[in-house]
Amino acid sequence: MILKKSQNNISEDFFLQMARYFGIAVQAASTNITKENTDLIFMDIEFFFLSASLHLKTSRLTEGFLCWLLEFGHLLSPSKIRRLILAENNFNPAILGGFIEFLAENNILSSQLKIIRPFCKKKSHVELLLKGPPPRQPASYFIKYGIAAPKFELKADKFLLPVPLIYKNNLELRNRALFGSVVNADVASYLQKNPGSTPYQIAIKTHHHKARVFDVYKDILAAS
Repeated sequence: MILKKSQNNISEDFFLQMARYFGIAVQAASTNITKENTDLIFMDIEFFFLSASLHLKTSRLTEGFLCWLLEFGHLLSPSKIRRLILAENNFNPAILGGFIEFLAENNILSSQLKIIRPFCKKKSHVELLLKGPPPRQPASYFIKYGIAAPKFELKADKFLLPVPLIYKNNLELRNRALFGSVVNADVASYLQKNPGSTPYQIAIKTHHHKARVFDVYKDILAAS
């Protein structure tokens, strides 16, 4: 098993901190993730994505997350998302379906998303994503899974921090963009934040197969 069951039962507070770290322009809650913390804590991109299906409680956070998907969704690993799901992490199957449809409608990872679709499930009755009156024209990507959400305008300049700043402050996203390979990027990010970690520790924390991590680990050490 890669993760313990329900490992992503993080608090709403901590999710807001993660969202801020990943570049969404929301107020982080009571205790901010400081630079000192993010220099040590590996922030898993797919873990953040899957957790979002449980924590979108406000219009601003939802719109910010969708803007984030438009900008950074191409860096996600569908196979790793599936691995997290199979490791029994909690998620909302209907909202996850909305995310997948949103990515597909915007031609992001379209051919790779089929491996996640079996885990998406439509609600038996339409439910509101956010509190308040039902939207007159619900968003197509959510309503397909029985979730009524407004058609957000998706103004990135309002709901995301500047993209160069996000890459500058977020090691995990920056290494994904630079390395291309998901495993290589995650192992490099983890080692940069936690020098001296063993391959086994890295495999557990990054949710990758041990054999692949061991191979990448040797390459990175040899190239250092």
